[in-house]
Amino acid sequence: MKLKIILKLIRNLFQKPLTVRFPHESIPIAKGYRGKHEHNMDKCVSCGLCAKICPNKAIEMVEVAGKKYPKIDLSKCCFCGLCQDICPVKALKLTQEIPQATPDPSSLIIEVDKTKLDKNP
Repeated sequence: MKLKIILKLIRNLFQKPLTVRFPHESIPIAKGYRGKHEHNMDKCVSCGLCAKICPNKAIEMVEVAGKKYPKIDLSKCCFCGLCQDICPVKALKLTQEIPQATPDPSSLIIEVDKTKLDKNP
């Protein structure tokens, strides 16, 4: 019994470790990972389907310059991708960017970028 344990320990000494040395190393993000949202306001037709299909009510349509755009609360989002799938013009997509953990919940809200609206009358 002790011999089996000793042999297993010796074998494990020469194997590659299963863990990574975070933050110096990281594992690659898997293909198909659904991360932080990206919204193309130029394509958006203000249909509101993304807000209607969201199971967690993480998307709210807000009016800016006479048109409604999605405001996304990442703290409520389950990253299911339904909003991306239902968008008829593909204005909303989930990127591979990982949302950062934060003690400030307001930093997890993706507001409408009004500077982009000012450039496009």
